[in-house]
Amino acid sequence: MADVVNSRSRSSSPSSLGATEFKFPEGLVAHRENLPAGRVTATTLDGTLTKAPLQLIEDLSNGCGGQLWPAGIRLAKYFISRYRNGDELTGKRVIELGSGGGVTGLAIGLELDQIGGDIDEGGCEFWMTDMQAMMELMEKNVSFNGLQERIRCGLLDWADPLPEFVARRPVDIVLAADCVYFEPAFPLLEKTLCDIAGPDTEVLFCFKKRRRADMRFIKSIRKRFVMTEIKDEIYARESIYL
Repeated sequence: MADVVNSRSRSSSPSSLGATEFKFPEGLVAHRENLPAGRVTATTLDGTLTKAPLQLIEDLSNGCGGQLWPAGIRLAKYFISRYRNGDELTGKRVIELGSGGGVTGLAIGLELDQIGGDIDEGGCEFWMTDMQAMMELMEKNVSFNGLQERIRCGLLDWADPLPEFVARRPVDIVLAADCVYFEPAFPLLEKTLCDIAGPDTEVLFCFKKRRRADMRFIKSIRKRFVMTEIKDEIYARESIYL
């Protein structure tokens, strides 16, 4: 399932948090199989992608974000189904946080014709973002799927002030899926969401519940955003919330 954060911020953002170098204790990271660097996974997301399959280069050498994760698939399928048959994305700015290898943004870019172009001329400005360690893989996957003209990649470290490409004008939609595996990053994510979101920003947040910290984050963010859960019984059985 999924938990939508329908964002009308209720209070100012939390106090600034300084950058910290984090080590990732093994117990805080979901266990996944060891992948050979550069393995390519082809998928249509259960038939969601009708124009071309997604070709995802998976590589965990620089972090666990370099792999296809279930909440990213769930979020992509929901977003595509919601916007497939309309022009509601016209003139919108969409920012994805913690894109990792890029399954969500890449799938959206492959399937929806509205993505890309100049927003002042009716296009939809779409950014995939992550920390420095993920940038090379993200950019490689954008190029590998031929989406250089539709999707932009930007460095957005949650411990730093918002970069100019985010802050220069309002953001209409923020996407985030399975983007936190180390618990101390949750306050940084909350601060970033509050810094980005304006009164009309919608945040679509999807995650697989793995520990109590996930629900503590949801409880905390409820104090700042109006939230609605988007239910799906199939994903509920897998503890995936949107």
